[in-house]
Amino acid sequence: MIKVSIEKWLSNKDTEEERRKKEEIYKNLSIEEKLDLKKKKITELVDEKAVDRVEEGIINDFLEEILTFKDWLDNRTYLKGDIQKVETWIENIYRKMNKNKIKQNNQDIKKILNDEYKKIPVDFLDEKTRIAINKKFRGIKRTNSDNYYLKKLKAIIKEKLKEAKYYKILRDILEIK
Repeated sequence: MIKVSIEKWLSNKDTEEERRKKEEIYKNLSIEEKLDLKKKKITELVDEKAVDRVEEGIINDFLEEILTFKDWLDNRTYLKGDIQKVETWIENIYRKMNKNKIKQNNQDIKKILNDEYKKIPVDFLDEKTRIAINKKFRGIKRTNSDNYYLKKLKAIIKEKLKEAKYYKILRDILEIK
């Protein structure tokens, strides 16, 4: 099936002149300037909220990956023999995109948990348990003692959550009029 552009049939002389001027200006640009323009265009298409959440380096790497794929695709005249390569490119780009989302979500969750952890009163936990939690949260190597206190806290939490179910039932009973 042949695709025919409607603009070809309905174009004005003014738009053709503007298009030619743009093409001439684009041809006179250096390779770096062309890449920058392509990146800017792609970032305009991406949701600005997503751009704010993702680090600049990740975006540039991702855009470079897409641009190299686009350039490779533009240089192909017959894609039927390259279907497997195209599928591989797309799968790799999709995996990288999801991997970046997961990293960003983990950072957001850690930030939220850190803010919530600061709300816990200092005297709620004993000192050794608090130290063990801080080590776990910051990724510092833990000792056997730290692991012991974390396991102990986990057991206490499980017990308290079981009790919380019962307290909720009792609260609901008391709130009945």
